[in-house]
Amino acid sequence: MKRIKIIGIVALWLTSINVFTQSRNWKTETAKDGKTTVKYELVKEDEGTHFYYIAQTTANVTLDELDSYFSNTNNHKNFLERTPITQEIEKISEQAWLAYYYFDAPWPMADSDIVIKIDRVKKEDKLVFTATAASSDYKQDDVKRMSNYKVVYEFEKVDQNTTKITYNADYIPVGSVPNFLAKTWFPEGPATIVKNIGSTK
Repeated sequence: MKRIKIIGIVALWLTSINVFTQSRNWKTETAKDGKTTVKYELVKEDEGTHFYYIAQTTANVTLDELDSYFSNTNNHKNFLERTPITQEIEKISEQAWLAYYYFDAPWPMADSDIVIKIDRVKKEDKLVFTATAASSDYKQDDVKRMSNYKVVYEFEKVDQNTTKITYNADYIPVGSVPNFLAKTWFPEGPATIVKNIGSTK
């Protein structure tokens, strides 16, 4: 009886996850490179435009190389557009740290910043970094701070030299985002991010 109850709970949980993941009204596009896919939805909310998108590609880089690269927060400015400052500000543990990003937004949007907590989880053939907005008074000057931000970077081994990279974003930028800017950013904006992960430009 207990086993049946557990199976029922697990089935209900899986169903709820399935419903949640399908609740987005995704638009799916392929980037100009022909292999990077981006699905996205923009939702107008009281706080601003809510960006939901998932970008995915494969790259000729190993899981260990990506682990070393991503664990150095200074490298994040190499793949995040218009983010000239990305730095670690506090080590929480071997698997978690606080980081600071400064966003140099295009006109007419306002510059902003954010403090995020990054959590690292490594399994045999998969590596996941989750970045979530964190409360902090670190370095807040004359820009507004993003407070609604969650991005998941998933790296999955395909073979010895190839990794599947998935970038799953859920955030609300500071201020008003003009519709033409938001819409023209897809799919190439998110595609550029995933294609540049691992870059040292």
